Amino acid sequence: MASDSQSNTQDNINAFWKANLGSTQPPSQPFSILPDNVYAKLERQNTRKGPVQGVSVAASYVEAVKECEAKVATIVAECRRNNVKYTDPHFDLDDRIYCLTSLAANPKAKTSQDTDGNESEPSIVFDGLKIALGPECAKRVGAVFEKPEFFIGGPPNARDTRQGAEGDCWFLSSVGSLCVDEEDRHLIERLCPPKARNEKVGVYGFVFYRDGEWISEIIDDKLYLSCPDYDNCNDSRRYVWDRSHSKIDPTEKRKGFRKAFQTGSDALFYGSCADENETWVPLLEKAFAKAHGDYNAINGGWPGEGLEDLTGGITTMIMSDDILDLDELWTEGLMHVNKTFLFGVGTRNYQAGDINRQGIEDGHAYSVLKAVEYKEERLLLIKNPWGSSEWNGPWSDGSKEWTPDAMRDLDYHFGNDGIFWMPYEDFLTRFVEIWRTRLFTADWKVTQKWTTVQVPWAGDYNPTKFRFTLSEPTRAVIVLSKLDASYFVGLAGQYLFDIAFRLHGKGEEPHIVRGYSSGDRSASTELDLEAGEYDVLMQISATRDRSRSKIEDIVAQNWLTRRDKLIHIGLSYDLAQAKGQLEPEANPKAEEDKAAASSSLSSSQAQDTQATITPPTPTAEASSNSTTNSTSKAEEAAPQERVGVGAGLSDDPNPPAPEPEPAPGPIPSPDPPVVSNNNEGQDSDTKPDSGVWNATLVVGLRVFCENGSVEIKTITPSSEEAVQKAKEEVLLDVDDPEKDLAEHFSKKVAL
Repeated sequence: MASDSQSNTQDNINAFWKANLGSTQPPSQPFSILPDNVYAKLERQNTRKGPVQGVSVAASYVEAVKECEAKVATIVAECRRNNVKYTDPHFDLDDRIYCLTSLAANPKAKTSQDTDGNESEPSIVFDGLKIALGPECAKRVGAVFEKPEFFIGGPPNARDTRQGAEGDCWFLSSVGSLCVDEEDRHLIERLCPPKARNEKVGVYGFVFYRDGEWISEIIDDKLYLSCPDYDNCNDSRRYVWDRSHSKIDPTEKRKGFRKAFQTGSDALFYGSCADENETWVPLLEKAFAKAHGDYNAINGGWPGEGLEDLTGGITTMIMSDDILDLDELWTEGLMHVNKTFLFGVGTRNYQAGDINRQGIEDGHAYSVLKAVEYKEERLLLIKNPWGSSEWNGPWSDGSKEWTPDAMRDLDYHFGNDGIFWMPYEDFLTRFVEIWRTRLFTADWKVTQKWTTVQVPWAGDYNPTKFRFTLSEPTRAVIVLSKLDASYFVGLAGQYLFDIAFRLHGKGEEPHIVRGYSSGDRSASTELDLEAGEYDVLMQISATRDRSRSKIEDIVAQNWLTRRDKLIHIGLSYDLAQAKGQLEPEANPKAEEDKAAASSSLSSSQAQDTQATITPPTPTAEASSNSTTNSTSKAEEAAPQERVGVGAGLSDDPNPPAPEPEPAPGPIPSPDPPVVSNNNEGQDSDTKPDSGVWNATLVVGLRVFCENGSVEIKTITPSSEEAVQKAKEEVLLDVDDPEKDLAEHFSKKVAL
């Protein structure tokens, strides 16, 4: 009886895994949202197969700026012919549903209807008055500012930036880090090329860094305001204004209302400049929102990723509790702020409620502006992107540490502008996350290659690996990345991925170094390497959140009601996924054998033989997979997770009621094997799923080097080779508790 019971238990377990995991499948091409997407097909065709060589880190930036300037020039010429200011047809702020809500959102669920039955903006009723939750209207720069200028008083300054109602402290704190010292303010100006804007026409061009490449974005000059027009205002502002100006001429009353509520930087709903007539901050923020699809997509994120998006640098996250040598961080890191590195910091979200934290906000991002050693004190200059709310401990404004000499020596003056000094010791205890972003000069080179991998449920180190070759000794920065899912919010899928890697010399043990995750989308490390070949072993784990909406449901919900939005975000998704070009399975040993054999052939025969192995000829199975990537297997593939609301740091200094974000969804899945059950009362984690496990991830390797050149290729063994490799070598980490036991049995099998 015991044996039968054990057998039944094992059968049930086997049936469960078969139903939920299915059979092992090779990776398929990433899923495509739009039907017959010719642009994604061209991207796949143009993606280079086989080994790739590096280029200057400046090459992509230069190309993006040229494209940006050309776009602006075309728009300016068109507007002058038609005698009109530029209106962006792809991001018109008058369409608030499009510009404020993500594709995953259901506007009908969050809007009311007016007397004509039309959808109106989200609102609440307070004290009998209807008050909108978002921006009230959009107006051009010339209508908001009396004497608008993009930059006022010279290059941009850290004191210029003020966060608005958007929860993008992670982004604006990064902006603040880019405009500190006079000689380093070109970092902001690089994002806003002078020839890529025409303030009279109302067109502005910007460039941002996305997935290893610089992109350009064009916007018009409309900005969101906090207050509606006088005739549309039906809340307390209009009521109080009318009562206090009842004897004024109606025309003058309207002008006064506009002057009081709709003029200058203070009238803006989102980010602004401190100067009442300066415009670069809100326009930069708007361009960043457009690049991501809407303002909702940038509501929440990681400070280090913001620095990457604005500089093309690479960020490493450092937990303050984990620092081995505090002196080294100070001397080799923070003392080089705004030179070799940029720094951002983040605070913890405490559960104890509002208690005294000496002016430092919970769950918030800050910029590190300066680091100095002054009279045996290590001090840091910090910026709160709110433009207010400062540290009130030692060396804060008005504290006993300040003397006239200190004010002069540190070139500092008091003011509630969000900028403050604090000691290094307090810095380490108040900020739990330190984001260090390495900046690259034009003499650095970068090589990158992307591929698609299948992530098994019980996966650890993936059978696919990257191999790169260094031509000479160099300082190197190695980055393993996922695609930035904040550019296609709503289409990120049910699967959430964590990535890390191990770096080995080719065929060598033990590993040289491990690269750990920094934020949501990458893992990185920086070190000195000798010339030679190196392997990057990818450690990728996936979890599945079945509470997130399915992509087919999002498509069905939006294909008619939000057609333009679906096309925009779907195209962004498809082009990004097209980077993950699959290549024929590679057999390194077979390649070496064929290469050795080819040396004994005649030169013409050697060329023919080489042609058959570079790149390797796909197997029949791989060819079959390739030809069917747009059908069932493509439909199974799962994109990566979203980086946005709820992830990283998201906060408003004066937040409106938050707009809840519906969960993004996965790709369609094939029907699983039918398993008989009557489990309606079961917990969701144990119910049979609506699709088998099929976690597919597009992942890329970038290698930056100061000297020499780099070549990268992917190596994907066949299933049989992967099994044989597992017998020969246990890939578990040295600190994995099961490594010793696994190696013990592996050696027994080998014998």
